[in-house]
Amino acid sequence: MNVKQLMTEEPVTCSPDETLHEAAIKMQQENIGLCPVIEYDKLVGLVTDRDITVRAVAKGLDVNEHTIRSIMTTNPIAASPNMTVEDACQLMSDHQVRRLPVLEDGRLVGIISLANLAVDLDEEEMVANTLQHICQP
Repeated sequence: MNVKQLMTEEPVTCSPDETLHEAAIKMQQENIGLCPVIEYDKLVGLVTDRDITVRAVAKGLDVNEHTIRSIMTTNPIAASPNMTVEDACQLMSDHQVRRLPVLEDGRLVGIISLANLAVDLDEEEMVANTLQHICQP
């Protein structure tokens, strides 16, 4: 099975110039924990609800003034739509991440998450092993 078969297509995205408050509202409304950051049709980073909490709120940053650019993770690890699910799990394990943007010809086409894998796969052991590696310190 490949990533394209399980990924969430047309993910909600953010601009690097959106405020942290705007991003948090978008995440709340869409019930998502990760927002790919797109600039000029290219993936330039990722921001998570945890990033907003730990990198901004906990440090006392004004979420109405600071932008996503100030806290986003740049140069994110990505999957390709034709990558096998096993390879995507290995990538998640190696980099200790629960979600991967999916890029095709440099453009964002989806997101593959541990949740996608857990819901749609019969490979419980593979998902459990991936989660175990992600959670190791």
